[in-house]
Amino acid sequence: MDRFDETWQRLRQWTAGQAQAEALAAQIVASQGEGFTRLDPSHPHGGPDGAMDAELLRDGDKFVMAAYFPRGQKDFSQIRKKFKADLAGVATNAATGIAFVTNQELKLSERSALKKLAQPHAAELYHLDRISSILDRPEMSGVREQFLGIPQIPAADIVAEVQRSAQEVTQRLESVQTGGDTFCYAMLYDFSLTRNIARQFVFIKVGEFTLYDLRMRMVQFPGQREIMEVNLGEHNDPARFEILEFALPERLYVRVFFSARNGAWHQDLQLIKSEEDGFWPAATRVIGRNGRDVLFSHIDNEFVKRFGAPEWSY
Repeated sequence: MDRFDETWQRLRQWTAGQAQAEALAAQIVASQGEGFTRLDPSHPHGGPDGAMDAELLRDGDKFVMAAYFPRGQKDFSQIRKKFKADLAGVATNAATGIAFVTNQELKLSERSALKKLAQPHAAELYHLDRISSILDRPEMSGVREQFLGIPQIPAADIVAEVQRSAQEVTQRLESVQTGGDTFCYAMLYDFSLTRNIARQFVFIKVGEFTLYDLRMRMVQFPGQREIMEVNLGEHNDPARFEILEFALPERLYVRVFFSARNGAWHQDLQLIKSEEDGFWPAATRVIGRNGRDVLFSHIDNEFVKRFGAPEWSY
């Protein structure tokens, strides 16, 4: 399988020679969005080239094109020497500037140095990263295959990828507005064995999106006695703490029903008092919107050690 940077790698290790390099450079500068028109190659197959590889027009101004495609990365001194030699073609051909197309990496400081060297003429630098991004455009797939041997992506695959990307964007926008697959669950902390209470009621969010219009209703088993109903509104923090005094029996089994803009789910929570451990070990699970899938579960080690595996009501 080709690497994600296959275009970059094949350009850097160019072995096809100068004639192919000039032809590829011409395709790059003449591609959509680059602004050059009336490309007129000199002699890509040999012969005097008039101190340029091609003549270009941009906004009525004449540019000369020069291609430099050695194999592997060269020292900047070598790149500068080649650029300076090609720059002579600007004056020779009474041009406004130069389009220098190369398979070499150029740092920002090196690009600035070459543009300064070209003054007062314009210098359009097509370095390795820039030409790689141009050739990786979908409309350049034929050029990639011709000059770099990278097979074209079938049109059907391109359409499918565009549709998939559009669907992902749409789904993400919907998730941002509704909460997507984010859910939350409740836990009790900060216990007092003498007073039989928990002092912290915590709502823990799982997922990257905000929950909107969040409501919670808690019922106690057995008997399904309703003990709490809260409108939580918007919930975006990883955890939301409520300070209170929640009375705890020796054993507590509650089912917490949640509803939000993205649907409804429920949580089963069991706590059993353990004098040995100094708190109420917990076992909990969250059941998804379809009423079957377990989205999350957690059982304290002390719960299993003291009381065995939890039994869940259905």
